[in-house]
Amino acid sequence: MKVTFYKNIKTLSGKDKPGNMVFQSAKNHSVCIVRNYIKPRLTENNHYMGIKMTAAASLWKSVSLRFISDLKVYANAYNNQHLAERNLPLYAYNIFIMGIMKNHSPITSIPSLITDLGETLQEWIDNGFLKKVNTSHTFTATIE
Repeated sequence: MKVTFYKNIKTLSGKDKPGNMVFQSAKNHSVCIVRNYIKPRLTENNHYMGIKMTAAASLWKSVSLRFISDLKVYANAYNNQHLAERNLPLYAYNIFIMGIMKNHSPITSIPSLITDLGETLQEWIDNGFLKKVNTSHTFTATIE
């Protein structure tokens, strides 16, 4: 099915509530994929992931700005070295979530996050929670 959008919208994704359709752009915004929305089944894993993501979102608000700056540098290097061209680029928050999701213990506070993952981004990389990247930047900023 071909879809025509008005006003030359290039980047488009979301959900059309009246039509119950989901749409997303792909291939450098040259194709828009549209499909019916299917509500996922609620499982025990969905509940666990919801709790973990809620905790991660609240922890993100208390992370230091220097650590976020390190995450931005890492995200740029990661996108250049590990990301396929057809995938969307990752940002600092995505990298933060990647590190937290690799850790299997529950995260409730910054001290527990430091205990499990490490205090600096370099420790996250050394402990295997994030992939290694080639960059001249040293990741020394602490998380809090």
